[in-house]
Amino acid sequence: MSVFRVKLTNSRQGRLDIYDNQRTAYITGPNRINRKLKDGETFVDCNYWKRFTYPNVPLEEAFIEVVEDDGTIYSDVVANNTYPKVYNLLAEAGSSFSDNRADIEGDSGSFALFAQISNHGSESVRVRLNGMDTAIIDLPAGATQTFAVGDLTIGMIEVENSSEEEVSVQIVVSVRVVSTS
Repeated sequence: MSVFRVKLTNSRQGRLDIYDNQRTAYITGPNRINRKLKDGETFVDCNYWKRFTYPNVPLEEAFIEVVEDDGTIYSDVVANNTYPKVYNLLAEAGSSFSDNRADIEGDSGSFALFAQISNHGSESVRVRLNGMDTAIIDLPAGATQTFAVGDLTIGMIEVENSSEEEVSVQIVVSVRVVSTS
């Protein structure tokens, strides 16, 4: 999620009055929810809001400023609103699931639609999905496990390494962008 600042006044627009009712605006977000925007406040949401920033609109029409851009793409076609995320885990010898975690939902506020888990080590590891003890698979050394779109949604991937050697595991996921307004 990106961070935005409401910028209802700028030098090209002229100065607004000091009264609060001229320093706020209600703007409909991508989920058709009205968001009350107050001049100077920051908020976190998807990059839908970049369409109201300069240079996407002329400076005199821009009323949002990007503070921190997460680099994701926003499309009005909801199915296209995904972005890649890569986790490189180094599972130390004798480490448990809680030591080696790709917390997709916690990091992004969403879940993975696609996942590819690759064991780059010379020892087998166990992989737990969504924190469920009923969803543990063995991943042999040098193997790759792929979950295609539609197979399942994944919020967390954890790796357990019971061997005596560290194992490198790479996880590539496609995450759905979630709008908060």
